[in-house]
Amino acid sequence: MNLFRSEEHAKRWSGYRADASAGLLPLKGILAIFSGRLFQERLSGHYVSDLKSLSLEQAALLKQLTGDDPFWRRV
Repeated sequence: MNLFRSEEHAKRWSGYRADASAGLLPLKGILAIFSGRLFQERLSGHYVSDLKSLSLEQAALLKQLTGDDPFWRRV
């Protein structure tokens, strides 16, 4: 993950790929992804048994934040 101060800054980066532009998210979006229950509950005793529901919640959050862009779908 690379952090850039703006989308324009990212586009000037030598490693920028136009086909991956959907991967540009604001910091607020990145924080929302890593603040989800999937990450909050990792040290709880019921994490493994709740993993399926936590993963579904995380997938819904990611879908909402990224507009369900194909870039973010698992292959």
